[in-house]
Amino acid sequence: MKKIMLHNTDLHVSNICLGAGNFGSGLDEAQTFAILDSFAEAGGNFIDTANVYGKWNPGGNNGSEILIGRWLKTRNAYKTMVVATKGAHPLLETITPRVSIDAITQDLAESRQALGLDVIDFYWLHRDDENIPIEEIIDIMEDFIAAGAIRYYGASNFRLHRMETALDYCQKNNLQGFSGVQNQWALAAPDPATPRHGDPTMVQNDSTFYDWHIKTRIPAIPYSATAAGFFHKIHQMNPQIDNECGISSQEKQRLSQRVNLDYLTLRNLAIYKKLVRVSVELNTDIHQLSLAYFFNLPFDAIPITAVRNHEQLKGMIDASNVELPEGFVIKD
Repeated sequence: MKKIMLHNTDLHVSNICLGAGNFGSGLDEAQTFAILDSFAEAGGNFIDTANVYGKWNPGGNNGSEILIGRWLKTRNAYKTMVVATKGAHPLLETITPRVSIDAITQDLAESRQALGLDVIDFYWLHRDDENIPIEEIIDIMEDFIAAGAIRYYGASNFRLHRMETALDYCQKNNLQGFSGVQNQWALAAPDPATPRHGDPTMVQNDSTFYDWHIKTRIPAIPYSATAAGFFHKIHQMNPQIDNECGISSQEKQRLSQRVNLDYLTLRNLAIYKKLVRVSVELNTDIHQLSLAYFFNLPFDAIPITAVRNHEQLKGMIDASNVELPEGFVIKD
């Protein structure tokens, strides 16, 4: 797998990050270790997990971090892997924010113990609390750096106005600040007119955020980076699309059996048709292209994607090495 030096850090990481939300939740220890072994053998070294991953299982522990910690120990992989984890997620039975010194301290201690790491290379705040001044949150995280508990920290599911205020505060006070943003973002974008369902605390990157990344060069490390395989799934179903990227009601009903209708927009269908052409030109899989999209952006963007088996892992590894034409960027 290809690697990049993450902007304004000394972290040399694979250009695709392995999502670990299903470690211990769908994948048992043997399956998890096999995936991690193959990922490392291919040159992958960037793993994304969280203190909350696994707490929905019976017993309620941070199962993903625990399995990763066992793997790091048995493989003695502490020096070769960059494990990013997250804390301060709301309790699962509520959406009440937990962005406080006590909650972060508790989550960080659990993560360090489970992972077997004295220092976390990259630590994400999993959610924001807009009732707390962002300056106070920055000060908390800077203190963790000073204490040697973390090296870099980032913002997951933070809105743009909060990031702008945080950056201004850090520049005025010569602080390290956020080294990355982890929001929901994929080449396939949901219909903006459709009400969003699920967790209302999740934040979607948009064109304004995109422009901010260009201006600040702060890396984006998005989750749900393939929109649950949207382009791959519709390609498998071989949809009938007219020259204006229209699609019939009957065809939409057929596709709805496998894909989220929120993504069946004219924009996404137009992008899909372009991906089909490029996939033929480059002899590259549609799914790989949806990940490789992030490689040619004018700022560091490392997509996070999870896999369930070695076939999916191979696709991710192959995507890491896709060579897109110079200047090739898919835009609206």
